[in-house]
Amino acid sequence: MRELLRFLIKYHFILLFLILEITGIVFLVQNNTYQKAQFVTITHSLAGRCAQKFAIVRDYLSLYQENRQLTEENNNLYNMVKSLVSINYGDQVYGIDTVSRLKYVYIGSRVLNNSANKQFNYITLDKGKKDGIMPDMAVVCNEGIVGVVKEVSDNFSSVISFLNRNLKLSAKLKKTGHFGSLEWTGTGHTKASLKDIPHNINVKKGDTVVTSGYSAMFPEGYMIGVVSDVELKGGNYYDIRVLLSTDFKNLRNVQVVKNIYREEQLGLENKNGND
Repeated sequence: MRELLRFLIKYHFILLFLILEITGIVFLVQNNTYQKAQFVTITHSLAGRCAQKFAIVRDYLSLYQENRQLTEENNNLYNMVKSLVSINYGDQVYGIDTVSRLKYVYIGSRVLNNSANKQFNYITLDKGKKDGIMPDMAVVCNEGIVGVVKEVSDNFSSVISFLNRNLKLSAKLKKTGHFGSLEWTGTGHTKASLKDIPHNINVKKGDTVVTSGYSAMFPEGYMIGVVSDVELKGGNYYDIRVLLSTDFKNLRNVQVVKNIYREEQLGLENKNGND
């Protein structure tokens, strides 16, 4: 209370001046039509600008939720498109439940942690068993391949990034259909090496490289990158450098790919392998 009294005594002239000024402005605005109109215009303009600034801040703070919603909608569209593809290109479509023809289901997830500068890089996702994610599921994004799920808990998943020396994938040249083994070069985050492509195949820079579909994880034809260099290093096969389409240093939203028929396919393949 003493501090307040000291403040009022010290600044009472300034406070009195401000009160008189405000009172004068109020009387001026109330008793003059022109000044009143100008005051209303300025007030509305300031209020509009403040509202605009608040809206910008509000929209920025809501981006996270909007991104989540867009991701979920994107996943639903993925599933719908894949279902329609099954209908249009299936061997028999008459009298078949369209849902049962769907082979892959996409589960949207957000990247919580990611590394791209090590020899064995991993990615952490914000979804796990409760969301239907299991080990050995493929992980992709809008630009291309990302990796393969390794471990899962109830609410999180650990993914082996493609930028990991332990991960190899089956890939093919989109133009010719010839497939080989794709692996990270071990340096940088943009280059991979495609091996086992015969030297008699016509391969050029800029050719598209996609997933082969010869596994129970990645769907066929998913984007990987483009050929950046072709070299014949002895033998009968090329050493092809691939410029990856995925920006591994800017991963935010991804899709985990669930193969509905994975267990059936692997069971049959394992049985054939044991015979």
